[in-house]
Amino acid sequence: MQITADVVATRLGSEPIIDGQLAEWPTLPTYSSAFYVFNAASWDGTEDLQARWQLGWDESHLYIAVDVQDDIHVQTQSGNQLFRGDSVDIQFDTDRSGDFGPQLSPDDYQITLSPGDFAALPPSAFRFRGTAAGTIVDAPGHSVSVAAQPSPNGYTLEAAIPWADLGLSPTIGMTIGLALNANDNDTPGTAVQEVMMSHIATRTLTDPTSWGTLTLR
Repeated sequence: MQITADVVATRLGSEPIIDGQLAEWPTLPTYSSAFYVFNAASWDGTEDLQARWQLGWDESHLYIAVDVQDDIHVQTQSGNQLFRGDSVDIQFDTDRSGDFGPQLSPDDYQITLSPGDFAALPPSAFRFRGTAAGTIVDAPGHSVSVAAQPSPNGYTLEAAIPWADLGLSPTIGMTIGLALNANDNDTPGTAVQEVMMSHIATRTLTDPTSWGTLTLR
């Protein structure tokens, strides 16, 4: 497992089955979201959240596999409020070479992936997009697929993110900005983002220069 700001996605020979099972991923590099970058006042200081990521790609999708270790599972939300429960999210700067700077722009995206509650609330995804004014707004209408499974220590999650939902056409060697983050809520019956952990210690939502990179190989 690697702790690094700069990660790679491996080109896959076949499309993985998006079912929340991670058996197809054993040989790919694994990255850790090891840095606390946010905590709410309600957080009691318990360090119970770990997230390990693997990434693959083909001409149509970026594929994400995440193994989250978390002792209390709480997710009551949907839509643009998914981050207030147990979930993972990814920030993308899709034109890092063209407009790299400390403000969001329309080529920046966030995709939040929720495992649901493993009962009535199914897994789901929501997309946000940056604006020319440096804000971030809802960007519904995506085609992201997501599935999750409970595990003895938390949950596992897989997602397929169409490159079209990021306005990209992938090529080997392409590098974009990236931040891999895990959200935690340990208070049942609430909707509070108590902790966020990222794969890069400097991560700030509205500053793409604080994110790491993703290179396609």
